[in-house]
Amino acid sequence: MLVLASAFVCGCASTPPDTKPNLVSDMPAPSDNGMVTGAVTSNYQLSVDELGYDCRKLTGLIQVRILQMRGYENRRHPTAAARSLQSVATPIFGGTKEGIDPDGQYQRDRAMLEAYNQRLAVKDCKTFDIAAELAATTDATPMPRERPRAN
Repeated sequence: MLVLASAFVCGCASTPPDTKPNLVSDMPAPSDNGMVTGAVTSNYQLSVDELGYDCRKLTGLIQVRILQMRGYENRRHPTAAARSLQSVATPIFGGTKEGIDPDGQYQRDRAMLEAYNQRLAVKDCKTFDIAAELAATTDATPMPRERPRAN
């Protein structure tokens, strides 16, 4: 009976859980060096689908992501011990990996924002002041700014 129970537990642990996609953790990772100390460099590679997004879609995606990321510096983050325990327990019991590397996730999200904002500029759309919008302490929806025209 004990052998049967342990086989059942091991079998359950080996099957991936059925989870819904998460906007934050299921996005593709940027390529090498998404962040440089003190400065943001966007090495996020836009997919073929993302390259086809119009100004409205890109603007909406940026607005949602900024609202999700705002206040990151002021939020309490899990301790290293809690993240380690989660990383060990997740493969055994299943569950999400979100929260294991909050700083890395923030860097990937920031690189994606920069890439989307650059894409807005290429398409001659209104762009965002991402640093200012992320630093804002309000819950107001971030709004793009009119791009200055070259004379």
